[in-house]
Amino acid sequence: MHLLLFAVAVSTLAPRVLAKAGWVYRAPRLGIAAWYAVLGAVLTAAAGAVLAAVAPWQAAGAPVCMAWRWCVQAARGEFGLLGRSAAFVVLLVGLALTVRLLSTGVRLARAASARRRAHVRILAVAGRTAPELGATVVENAQPAAYVVAGHGRRVVVTTGALQQLDGDEVAAVLAHERAHAAGRHDLLLDGVRLLHHAFPRMALFAVAHAQLCRLVEMRADDVATARHAPINLARALVTMATANAIDHSSRTPALIGVVAATGGDAAERLHRLLTPPAPLGRAQRAGLAAGITMLALAPAVTLLAVQVFPVLGMCPALPS
Repeated sequence: MHLLLFAVAVSTLAPRVLAKAGWVYRAPRLGIAAWYAVLGAVLTAAAGAVLAAVAPWQAAGAPVCMAWRWCVQAARGEFGLLGRSAAFVVLLVGLALTVRLLSTGVRLARAASARRRAHVRILAVAGRTAPELGATVVENAQPAAYVVAGHGRRVVVTTGALQQLDGDEVAAVLAHERAHAAGRHDLLLDGVRLLHHAFPRMALFAVAHAQLCRLVEMRADDVATARHAPINLARALVTMATANAIDHSSRTPALIGVVAATGGDAAERLHRLLTPPAPLGRAQRAGLAAGITMLALAPAVTLLAVQVFPVLGMCPALPS
């Protein structure tokens, strides 16, 4: 019950608090870690609650598992047909949610893999490797740069981008895309996208998906501007975003589902590039990192604490 209450509390408060936190804007890397700590904590707590209910570790007399007792007694038929039916409904709902998550994951993985293979085949025919850029160049009048997800993540840039951006702007854009590849941002987005597709009505997953799409772009901007002038990336962002907004006819299906340079909130990114926020101090970063770690480990620590303090996991013995 403690784990279940914890999962409900975190899933309710996180979308309201974390999405509005100012430090996330200043330190997107910590923000990404915080959102995944929230998701991990909620999923671990929910799974731990189910495990503790199905297979309790203790069987003493402490009255802390009334819900478990009711479920077991209902399944035995002690509350009549209605109680047994309710117990089986709860079991079926749990199984249905598990099956839905697994089936959605398999479906999305297959679709993403098929799109990725098709895109790689197109690049093999229509693209050319540019060692001086460290990228694959494709013929397309639309200025764009993106990363093809999967093994050996490949940075791709169009001829339109090379023609419309100057050398410094191209270098900044490619640095942004390499940051996506190095940070495995496609995997970060795939994980939360799976949860969002499996449970589209759950506010936590919807907000987490939107926020992580925003934060990975900020993080890639930070990595790129560590070596390149922010104004160059800002100019490139304006050029590509404007072209994408005006010329929809040149958008190709192959660009769908990749991590592109124009992702996220372009206006917010532009403001952040031109007016960089003050970085967090070491003490702030250390405190936030400690809090994020504690949140992520809280469910596992709770389960472990039952072993050290058995009274926390005791359930009243049921008559045979």
